[in-house]
This record gives sequence, structure tokens and C-alpha cells, in this order.
Amino acid sequence: MYRSRQAKGDVLVAVKRFSDPLDAATGAALSGLKPGYSARLGAALRHAGRDLGQVPRHRRLLLFITDGEPSDIDTPDPEYLVRDAQRAVRSLSAMGIDVFCVGPGPRNKEQEAAIFGRNGFIQIDTLNTLPDKLLSFYLRLTR
Repeated sequence: MYRSRQAKGDVLVAVKRFSDPLDAATGAALSGLKPGYSARLGAALRHAGRDLGQVPRHRRLLLFITDGEPSDIDTPDPEYLVRDAQRAVRSLSAMGIDVFCVGPGPRNKEQEAAIFGRNGFIQIDTLNTLPDKLLSFYLRLTR
């Protein structure tokens, strides 16, 4: 989880590292996440990509789960924030990292398409639909 705290610094919380098992502790960590501060998507993507770029795998996927659109109290221009996120996605792609976004819908559809590409995101209406949407995404990836 990424939180931008302006001049106080950014916070990146790792819920699970590659060496960690997927277990109840991971679920508890996910359940305990709380939103806060700004959501500077470009910076969050770069931070996550830096760690993922160090993982030696044939295919690497950054699954980006967001609660909304890019925002930063220090950068009031929403178009700049979208372009910054687009640059981050292109940079990760050049590193061999696929980026896929899960976010609330449908209000941000055009913005998410601009950042992640038409097939680079899914939108959920309620958290209850998240498991089915993720399964559908996984099946699409593995075909």
C-alpha cells in the first residue's frame, strides 16, 4: 500500500513479499489496510515496480488495486497526475512488467483506460464482485 505524505515523505507498506507464504497473515494484513493521504498513482507504480523489477521471472505482473483516481495535495493538476501514471506504466512495461489495475467503477473508466490501456483494468461495483472479477482476469491471463 502506498500513501503520499507530501513533504513528510511517502509510505509504502508491503502486504506480502515473494518469499512470504500466502497464508492467514497475508489475509489479515490485507484486511487491515486503511486508506489515507494522497494517492499519487505514478509514484506508487514506480515504487512497486522497483521491487518487482528485482524478481527474476519470465513474466511479472503488478496488480494495482486502487480506491480511486490519482490525487496529490501538492499537485492540483489532475491531467499531470494522469500523464505521470501513464509514464510509470510505460516505464514498467519497458522493464518487462505487466501492469493491471482493479478499481471502483464506472466513474473512472476513461481515466483508467488512459493510464492502463483498454484491457489493462477491471472495475468493480462492490467488493463482493472482486473475487469473480479477479478469477476472470486470471483466466484471461493464463489462456
